[in-house]
Amino acid sequence: MIRITTTILFILLAYPLFSQVNADVGVLTGKDTASSENIYYTSHTDKLLLKFMNAIKSTKLDITNDNDKQALSLEPAGALDLGFAFNYKWLGLGFTMGLPSGEVSDRNKGKTKRFDTQLSIYSKWFVVDAFYQKYKGFYLKNHATFAVSDTTLGINYVPNDSIFPQLPDMNSFSFGASAYYIYNNKKFSYRAAYVRNETQNKSAGSLLFGPFFNIDGASTSGGFVPDSLPSTVRDSFDISFYRSTSYGLAIGYTYSVVIAKKVFMNFSMIPGVGIKDIRTKLNGLDRGSKQGATARFAYRFAAGYEHKSFLIGLTIQGSVGSIKIDNYEFSPGTSMINLFVGKRFDLKKIKKNREDKKALKSKVE
Repeated sequence: MIRITTTILFILLAYPLFSQVNADVGVLTGKDTASSENIYYTSHTDKLLLKFMNAIKSTKLDITNDNDKQALSLEPAGALDLGFAFNYKWLGLGFTMGLPSGEVSDRNKGKTKRFDTQLSIYSKWFVVDAFYQKYKGFYLKNHATFAVSDTTLGINYVPNDSIFPQLPDMNSFSFGASAYYIYNNKKFSYRAAYVRNETQNKSAGSLLFGPFFNIDGASTSGGFVPDSLPSTVRDSFDISFYRSTSYGLAIGYTYSVVIAKKVFMNFSMIPGVGIKDIRTKLNGLDRGSKQGATARFAYRFAAGYEHKSFLIGLTIQGSVGSIKIDNYEFSPGTSMINLFVGKRFDLKKIKKNREDKKALKSKVE
């Protein structure tokens, strides 16, 4: 517990230094390592694992008006992050920093300010994920669907193919946590797929189940529809704020396919249902809070190749929620695509080789 607390404190102190921070903590105990007799997966936690990676991480918000079936798809400008990670024994940490978006992206999609951090705890028996995201500056991705030309009503909107309508003052935040118990932990390793400090030797899968908790929200000064769109669209979405708190239980399944002991793929699908409390502002007026049911779907995919101590990999993960109030449905979502290359170092072997060379040199002298 002290080690975990120290790690979290270090991450909090590092916040101002990084535009995006990803931290992975693998909690290991004496009984939490794979035995040499386990033919399904092998532990490499005694080796230092270094990974260099690039990642694309984002958030989105879809808003649908069920009365007229119109929908807004709002996203921040994308960004590419470069970074590194390491894993050794019980500890694993990763850091990524966002690259400048460039003039073309700033002109076509606007500028986005972001702060994005993630903490993951991987054990033999469970996996815990927690994240916090804060974004400012969005654009309307599906603006082409609102093209209209009606001279009788004096409405004319011809979307630009490359420049998207923008909401520079739109703010969004998302905080969430989930914990899943790995039922078939004697044969299936989640760390082998997403940390890579273990190796899955034979194909296996497991049932996953556990609780989740999310707080999502977004706000603008003039609503979620850019001023350049027709007034009929702005009238359909007279919303300027929403905030939702949801919690519930998720049950899913994960499976890793191993090919020739060097190539693997993992698929994880974890749907969940729960209860939500949501507040909105319509026409600038606070509508209060309403309670009801909510749904959530989390997914993960991993693929990789390993040869001796070298490895490459791809991971994709994300979640999508569904929150409904009156005739509006909010669908916040997060996603991350991560491509990396890495190498394991046997520190004990390196130390022994150095000692042997030093002893041999002493004998020669």
